[in-house]
Amino acid sequence: MKKLFLPLLLMLGAPLLAGTPITRSFEFLRTDFYPRTVATGGAFVTFSGDVGTLLFNPAGMALSTKQHYAFALNKYLLDINGGLAAYTRRIEGLGVVSALVSYMNYGEFKETNTFARETGNTFSANDVSFNVSLSDMLGEGLSYGVTLKYIFSQIESYNASSVALDFGLLWQVPYDEGIRLGFAVTNLGSNFEYYGSVQERLPLDMRLGFSKKLAHLPLTIALSLIHLADPVDSFSGYFKRFAVGGEFTLSESLRFRLGYDHALNRDLNDELQGTRFGGVSGGLGLYYKNFRFDYAYSDYDLLGGTHRLSLTGTLD
Repeated sequence: MKKLFLPLLLMLGAPLLAGTPITRSFEFLRTDFYPRTVATGGAFVTFSGDVGTLLFNPAGMALSTKQHYAFALNKYLLDINGGLAAYTRRIEGLGVVSALVSYMNYGEFKETNTFARETGNTFSANDVSFNVSLSDMLGEGLSYGVTLKYIFSQIESYNASSVALDFGLLWQVPYDEGIRLGFAVTNLGSNFEYYGSVQERLPLDMRLGFSKKLAHLPLTIALSLIHLADPVDSFSGYFKRFAVGGEFTLSESLRFRLGYDHALNRDLNDELQGTRFGGVSGGLGLYYKNFRFDYAYSDYDLLGGTHRLSLTGTLD
């Protein structure tokens, strides 16, 4: 019963914030830093045993018995870059404990005075998140994960910081081993310092996902409803925020991934008018012994594309 209390509390409390118009700070927390999930359009809330997916659903690490690590580098638009480093291991009697650091650097900016004249100085802007997660089983086929985050942001000499909580559930359907259901709430919290005395909520996000490993084809497909905590004009608007993706096993050492984020496509279409390929993504995964190399490309139409690379592996 003690194990069930926190998951039930979060599941009941989080929807109360859904659909509420709010001003958000630390928007970088919405960024997907991991090539495997990016390549599948952000549709996989049900990945398991992959330390890089902790930012999506920490429940996925509950069945892990090995030590995992991950390093990812991200090349975004303009001079914006980011990445993550993560490590996880099982501790008997406690569960799977994970540590993850993600960051984003926005490059250098030219300083100007009140008359918009350059002073000759430059400054930078950075965001970083330090995460600690605990994952374990609640019962047969049902796992949970909880993540505590400390977030820090800096622009020139101004700082902002916050503490947030992520929570996720992952259910292996008992009558079909190929079907999984996932639910995740991320960035539940508020800042306690945001460039002065401003108080703003974090970019709360909720995702609900389904995946199916096909019986007669080496393909796993997934469909997710995303950004469920954002306000909508009508209830049907939630179903327009979906992502679909798939991971195809080409061989024992090679995976091909493809995805589509409809919510991103709609946002780009609203801003750019007539976008066709915005929100489309793809990538590859190359396995070698205890290592895996992943690459992902995501299309932002007229804004350009983003590239992500990662190296993951196990230590035993």
